Amino acid sequence: MQVLKNTFRTVFILTLFFSLSSFGIFSSDDSNSDNPQITLQTEEEKLAALAYKNKSLEYLEDGNEGLAIENLEKYILATGDFTVLKNGAYDYIYDNPDFIALKDKYEVKFGVTSFIYLYVGLIGFFIAFVLNLRRKTDRVANGLIGLFVLMHSFFLIHTTLYVSNFTYTLPHTQNMSTFLSFMYGPVLYFYFKRITENYKFKKTDLIHLLPTLGFIIVFIPIYSLSAEEKLKVMMGVGQYEPHPYIWYITAIKIISLFVYGYFTFMLYRKNAKKSAKITPKKVRLQRTIMIIHSVYAVSYVLYAFIFIQENNFKDAASSLQFVAMSFLVLYIGYIAYANPQVLVGTVQTLKKKVVKYKNSGLTPSFSSELKEELVRLLEVEKVYRQNSIKLETIAERLGTTRHNASQVINEHFDLNFFELINKYRVEEAMDLLRSNKENLNIIDIAYEVGYNNKVTFNKSFKRFSNLTPSQFMKLERGVA
Repeated sequence: MQVLKNTFRTVFILTLFFSLSSFGIFSSDDSNSDNPQITLQTEEEKLAALAYKNKSLEYLEDGNEGLAIENLEKYILATGDFTVLKNGAYDYIYDNPDFIALKDKYEVKFGVTSFIYLYVGLIGFFIAFVLNLRRKTDRVANGLIGLFVLMHSFFLIHTTLYVSNFTYTLPHTQNMSTFLSFMYGPVLYFYFKRITENYKFKKTDLIHLLPTLGFIIVFIPIYSLSAEEKLKVMMGVGQYEPHPYIWYITAIKIISLFVYGYFTFMLYRKNAKKSAKITPKKVRLQRTIMIIHSVYAVSYVLYAFIFIQENNFKDAASSLQFVAMSFLVLYIGYIAYANPQVLVGTVQTLKKKVVKYKNSGLTPSFSSELKEELVRLLEVEKVYRQNSIKLETIAERLGTTRHNASQVINEHFDLNFFELINKYRVEEAMDLLRSNKENLNIIDIAYEVGYNNKVTFNKSFKRFSNLTPSQFMKLERGVA
């Protein structure tokens, strides 16, 4: 558990680091992050840059718009000076397609769509923060789903800065969220594993972080560049490509998304069969998260394929990714606010059975026989309907001791005696509430399944379904 907590802390610190570094806080260079430009080292470089600018203006006066724009871009690439695009001399060619494309490539642009994605990203940061403040819930599950939301939000913010050309103003945002590329699949998978199996993490699980660790090691030289060097890289005149190792990252990310997506789906399918009756809302939540994540994964593959083909549908595939991510962040945020127990569940105590029963004389084979007989008593004879049922009664019916009966329940059901009885009572109560052919009142159903009063029934029902009996009935009617 401590290993996982340390992992969460590390990822959070890295995310915070790249957020702060985007504003140049950790930069060792003295360049002005508000308007970073390329320093021309030699007199020849300065003269060459000035020549590009003068030629551009000369061609402009001669009416040769094509060469004017070509030399203007050469000047920008040499100096990183984007303010030249606002030079009044170019006003009369403002409708030239090549000049429009040049401005679109380098000038800051912030429209409604960019604002929405940035806003959703900031909401996601808040959701992740709130999720990790909740008490009396499974903190590991909270941490995993919070990290999942945080990663998507971080990507949305980074991408908004990129498509709006703010990255030229904030060069340290270069590849800011790329280090999370291989984390989406593992985090979602372990979140499902935690909420469906109450999985306890081991040190060996750190192997899933190896691709991310390898990426960070490879990218250390890139992340360590000065703002000026990163600006050169983004403009395609630096020591690295504008998108370093893009094809390797894309290939590994696609493999990761689909491999972990398959594992997650198998967990969901296994859990859905046994939990649909007890916690239908939780199962629907898991299904929705999986569907949205699948849309993101498929859109990412389409985007990668289209990017390779340089197809005009690239923007549409990219938008589909952002929409899926935004919807996922907002959906989880809504559930976290409206019904947090469905999202992360209650704290489940893992019983240390090996220590507790290390001196027991109960053999594995006899334990399995007792378990099968206990299931028969519960599912066929429905002994839980007896409102005065006790562990001693169960032990007597099993033909064994009270201690052995308790051990069988703990080991095979991961529950204590009263939890097991209440679980079966609530399951039958749910079936009766769904059908309710006899139009029974809630108190009548409570008596039918073995409860003495409505208060205890409501408490147990809420414990296993995260809903009161009345809420459950309304939900079922709504579905119907």
